[in-house]
Amino acid sequence: MNILVLTDIFPSKEEPASGTFVYELAHALSGKNQLVVVCPQLWNPMMREFHKIPDNYHDCVNEIKVYRPKLFIPPKGDRLVFRAIAYFLVSSLLIRKLRRQFSFDLIHAHMAGPAGFAAVLWGVILRKPVIITVHGSDIHSFPKHFLLKHIVLFALKRATQIVAVSQSLKDSMSKMVRPKSEPLVIRNGANHDVFFPMDKTVARGTLNLPHDKKIVLFIGNLLPVKGIDVLLRAFANIHNNKNSVSLIIIGKGESGCELKDLTAVLNIETYVSFVGTKKHTEIPLWLNACDVLCLPSHREGFPTVIVEAFACGRPVVATRVDGVPEAITNDTVGMLVSPNNAEELAAALNCALGKEWDHQAIAEYGKRFSWDAIAEEYTELYKNVVSGT
Repeated sequence: MNILVLTDIFPSKEEPASGTFVYELAHALSGKNQLVVVCPQLWNPMMREFHKIPDNYHDCVNEIKVYRPKLFIPPKGDRLVFRAIAYFLVSSLLIRKLRRQFSFDLIHAHMAGPAGFAAVLWGVILRKPVIITVHGSDIHSFPKHFLLKHIVLFALKRATQIVAVSQSLKDSMSKMVRPKSEPLVIRNGANHDVFFPMDKTVARGTLNLPHDKKIVLFIGNLLPVKGIDVLLRAFANIHNNKNSVSLIIIGKGESGCELKDLTAVLNIETYVSFVGTKKHTEIPLWLNACDVLCLPSHREGFPTVIVEAFACGRPVVATRVDGVPEAITNDTVGMLVSPNNAEELAAALNCALGKEWDHQAIAEYGKRFSWDAIAEEYTELYKNVVSGT
């Protein structure tokens, strides 16, 4: 099958951690399908952070062709609504050109907006079926804003097929809209050629981490929805000797400075390390080096980082929200806590750090979440959508 993938998150030299789950699926699909990805790069000549963005109109990410037209965004205002419309406009000449060079069978968009909105418009114009995979924020957060809600509803009502990454997300979406066909659930996975158990001593030695401390790890965007402030408060309340426990936070985002200030207020800055973003290929080392992964989010779709931790044989302490319980289904692989509850999270972390986990059993459990198996599901879906069955 020839697939045109529309997304606004995909790894690049500037943002290697952006949309890794979109890349991993595309990579797994490329074994049996031909894919071309369109991922505009945000640009505003008046803003310092955008001033030096190169015009990488076309590049290649591990043999996947990626087109990156510049997409102008205003410095203020509802950028997502603007981006949804602008995505369609900036991709106009490109998609028409691609259609001549690459006769795609369908369009697969990630997120109902901005990419999903553009995808359904192109689906109508080119008379191509459109699949939209919803990942979480497009269902949980976007509809809270009036104009953005209508962008999302417009896309979901007109897509040929919708895929949700968790049953919980499907249920939430079904309360919003009645789509053309019954939405499917296809969860995210892990690349088991990259994520697998390693010797913890070797992993820590490679990363120059201490061998005599327990390590709690967080990986994700530093945003309020991720609940990292709750994690910091929980970490401050851990009853273990704090000299023997460290917290490592991987990621960046708008809450970074605020969170660092909070560590000073809580008097834990000595034990917390903000290490910034890391290449996706480095994440297995960090997972294997930790004792437990913690994901204290207030909302989620189906977090890829959880199943990547499982693939490395590492237990997970996470909040009981949305699709998370569909990953952590029993207490042999992790623990679930209430969101926004620092005391409960502290108790769970204490328990997890003192428990003897069967790391091999966790890794075996994690094999059920595989990008290769997920790519097979999507390939079958592609065939059914194109054939109209």
